[in-house]
Amino acid sequence: MYSRRKWAGGRFVLATALAGLSGAALAGVITGGLAFPGETIPALTVVAVEQSGKQFSVETKPGQRSYRLDVPQGSYIVFAVPHGEGVSDEPGQPPLRGAYSKFSTCVMNAPDKAEKGECTEHDLLTVEVAAKEVHKRIDLYDWYLPDAEKGRLLAIQLDGKAARR
Repeated sequence: MYSRRKWAGGRFVLATALAGLSGAALAGVITGGLAFPGETIPALTVVAVEQSGKQFSVETKPGQRSYRLDVPQGSYIVFAVPHGEGVSDEPGQPPLRGAYSKFSTCVMNAPDKAEKGECTEHDLLTVEVAAKEVHKRIDLYDWYLPDAEKGRLLAIQLDGKAARR
């Protein structure tokens, strides 16, 4: 038989474990491909920003062609910040940002249009993430954002490592 003291401790451990599992179970996943306008893909920080401004990020290694980001339920814009060796902004130009946009989906869904230069829309796309949902092909292929869209990304005050640039 268990003493009352042991059972009380067991309930605490069980409750703590269940709370941790329920939080993890509610998480969603955003995954996608990475590209960069150069010979190689530098190290990137992939950032998902929720409408409230809360940020989630993951670091990639030079040459890495995909990413995975665990996020809670929410509505996100997703973009990449390059850093490290081989990355330099043009003098007088805003810093580079790559994003998930209409251009990214056009390149993937209509490669023939992309080859002809017919993927011309660059509006940022929002990713709606529900509990336990996996969003694939949230590709960060648009590094040619117009000033308005790039300005939206540059206005975001980045947390942690993403802000080091």
